[in-house]
Amino acid sequence: MSDPLQGNEKGPKILVGVDFSPSSRLALRKAKSWAASQGGKILVLHVIDQGFVKQCIQQGLGTEEDVKKKLFLNAKSKLRALLNREGMDGNRTEMVVCEGAPCIEINNKAVEKDVEMIVIGSKGNSDDMKAIFFGSTAERVLRFIKRPVLCVPPQCDYKLG
Repeated sequence: MSDPLQGNEKGPKILVGVDFSPSSRLALRKAKSWAASQGGKILVLHVIDQGFVKQCIQQGLGTEEDVKKKLFLNAKSKLRALLNREGMDGNRTEMVVCEGAPCIEINNKAVEKDVEMIVIGSKGNSDDMKAIFFGSTAERVLRFIKRPVLCVPPQCDYKLG
């Protein structure tokens, strides 16, 4: 299978972190708009939080293998549906679902794919108390990445380009 982010085409490579929150959907739209104007490509990344997997197992929702399989299948289905709704084709877009700590996986994929920018929603689906004490995923990405990051707020009406 060919990698849409590789090849001889010019233009930026952008990673978009998607957790299906309204803010991450706006981030995807901004990345799509900017990539289209620059001839760029997009890596759309959803990270299944390893802490959530552990909670599911502790609650008796299945074995580790069963829980991960269900979460991966659900995430891939939701991501495909989101990309279809946003009119994003496979030639300029790569979809990735992985497991881990979201901020670490976003950083790892940004380095691995040599993206030029990360676009992420500023307010995701995390618990508000968790964000108060530990910071949001966006904040943690900003602390450790050495690449430009565009944080898109939940209400965003400005134009890029």
